[in-house]
Amino acid sequence: MAKLIALYKHLSDKRYSTIAGTLVYFLLMSIAPTLLWLALIVGKIDLRGIISHTLFEAIEPFITYLNDAAQNAAAGAGVVLAATSLYSSTNFFYHLRRSGEIIYDSDRKKSGFRLRILAAGIVLIVIACAAVFAAFFLVGSNMLFYFVPQFITECITLIVITVAGFFIALLLNIFACPHKLGFSGAVSGSLLTTALWLLFAGGFTVYLRFSDPSQLYGAVAAVIIFLLWCYVMISSLVVGIIYNAMYVTRPQAKPLYADGGFVL
Repeated sequence: MAKLIALYKHLSDKRYSTIAGTLVYFLLMSIAPTLLWLALIVGKIDLRGIISHTLFEAIEPFITYLNDAAQNAAAGAGVVLAATSLYSSTNFFYHLRRSGEIIYDSDRKKSGFRLRILAAGIVLIVIACAAVFAAFFLVGSNMLFYFVPQFITECITLIVITVAGFFIALLLNIFACPHKLGFSGAVSGSLLTTALWLLFAGGFTVYLRFSDPSQLYGAVAAVIIFLLWCYVMISSLVVGIIYNAMYVTRPQAKPLYADGGFVL
């Protein structure tokens, strides 16, 4: 219990909700440009096969709308639109690293230009990985549909999504850290983030099954639900990053956090 209280105190001290809100804003600025570049590089990809899973029920309408809009824009995209959208797509990763510098109380500030170039490279890698994952996911889902009962297919799909979510959280944790952080050092926070993602995604699914948000929010219900979903998921990511920061030390072996018995 003492550790949980110390963790909550540390989260409050780090203003995790403020950092999460900031990152949500830049995530929203990055989603559509990233989908545009996905359409430019890979071509038309039907994301419904992936986001149609129960865990993504809350965001399926809005993501589908953005994906369709991005594919329509890609058909007539010029050089200026492509360049500006690539810059916009780097916003989330750029500010994720800046947030990591705040969380870790780091004096090592990477230059803005270098960080922006690094973020652009990360975006292109994310696009390539997303395309490969989508292809394997759709092929695997179709094969399971014909040879495996529906219940087992759902369980296998959930396991695949969980594993993919863990590795996404792991890589985001490593990228956010301003110091060299190995995979083993990021596992604890990434597991915490993944568990929170599954918990809250399932919670949103249950909420939508027993309520009708359109009665409250009207025509913008899909947008409101998407914003809430993003905020909860990014908050879970920030909690995982802060949790890692409590255990990771500075290069001179000075502990990042020295209260409540968290120093290793």
